[in-house]
Amino acid sequence: MKKMLIVALLLTLLTPSCKETVEAKKEDLVIQIMTTGRWYVERYEDNGSDVTADFFGYEFQFYADGKVDGIKNTTTKSGTWTGNATTLSIAANFPLSAGDTLKRLNYTWRINDSGLDYVKSSTNVPGGTNVLNLRKK
Repeated sequence: MKKMLIVALLLTLLTPSCKETVEAKKEDLVIQIMTTGRWYVERYEDNGSDVTADFFGYEFQFYADGKVDGIKNTTTKSGTWTGNATTLSIAANFPLSAGDTLKRLNYTWRINDSGLDYVKSSTNVPGGTNVLNLRKK
């Protein structure tokens, strides 16, 4: 009887609808973490060169509808973002008019480590790797 109960439980957990539910919950968690509070660039390495200072003064507000604002002083530049819990990645896209600093974020970033108030990520670029660490204010 115990064995049948365990098998039934495992089959329930492994069905596609259950997997889809788990994936949806992961996506919801990514969105909740990213959209609660403002973020700043704690570290940015452009192919080995530390350019974190270029982001000084910027704050980022992520929204559940896929928009992101880059805010510096009284100026706001808007772009888009996506988070993918399955591939452990986040992507950003700021338009050309947002300026060179914000355009540096226009990659799909592999999340290497994260918590409720930080994200450490990287992306491959021609000739090397860029590193982006975000921290929640």
